[in-house]
Amino acid sequence: MISDIYLHIFDMGSIFLLMNEVVTVQVKDILPHKYVLHRIRSHRLWTFPRHRHQQVFEFYFLFEGEVIHHFDESDFSMGVGDFLMIKEEDFHSLSGRTFDFFNLILPLEYWDSFLSSLNLRGLFESSEKEGRFFTHFSREQQVWVLEDLERLFLYQKTDYGDILLSRFLLSLASELLGPPETGSKADTSPVTPPWMRTLLLEMDSRKIESMTVKDMAVLSDRTPEHLSRTFRKYLGITPSSWLNQQKLERAALMLEHSNSAVMDIVLSLGFDNLGYFYRLFKKQFGIPPVEYRKAKSLVPHGD
Repeated sequence: MISDIYLHIFDMGSIFLLMNEVVTVQVKDILPHKYVLHRIRSHRLWTFPRHRHQQVFEFYFLFEGEVIHHFDESDFSMGVGDFLMIKEEDFHSLSGRTFDFFNLILPLEYWDSFLSSLNLRGLFESSEKEGRFFTHFSREQQVWVLEDLERLFLYQKTDYGDILLSRFLLSLASELLGPPETGSKADTSPVTPPWMRTLLLEMDSRKIESMTVKDMAVLSDRTPEHLSRTFRKYLGITPSSWLNQQKLERAALMLEHSNSAVMDIVLSLGFDNLGYFYRLFKKQFGIPPVEYRKAKSLVPHGD
């Protein structure tokens, strides 16, 4: 049975055409303007039928609840603050309960022109997940995204709305790129997602010795699994390995600049196994902690 929201989309001036039980999103129903924007919400179980895209790109921004995209090859779950692009060749259906999201649909030709004119294709492709553009906005970023989309919704199918669309896409690119960072230990390369850059900078200012991977997941508002995939993709290591590297760097500084016993340093950094710490330290610095201290220490020591 087709949901009430699905019927409501038809009532809004549908851009959907039912063909052989597959809904097709078509570019001809958007033109002559540059986009169509739907706001879809439900407080009960909801599904949207399997559909495909014809010369258009779809973007989804979820700001309440959870929605699952059922692609032919896998399912993709969106959480609050997630922003996902659906490829032209994708077939997918949706399901969810108690959610609120915006669905932005652009002509493929307009999207390609936007990327090419500003040389942004590599930026957006660097944020792809399973071949689809994906990013997560922090709570602070969600505020402006929601405000911009609400304005786009209000002024769609007007020349003013088309201008607002260009501004929104530029703002999106700006958030992905971010300002250049200097003097930070954290890797804030433009190719990393905004939420990850924020996390690394935040971790750089916190007491790293008390942090765990679970703390990092909470701080970034991502699941541990998503955190792990992203770290592997952009840094080539797991979150736990990255966290250990930061702690080992802290240990090296303490060995150089303090006379604390190695065991005290190990315990202060959250390690509960001296042998494990020694193996990690030697792997990162090439020599055991005691030898490192003898070679680097600036203060008397008694280890």
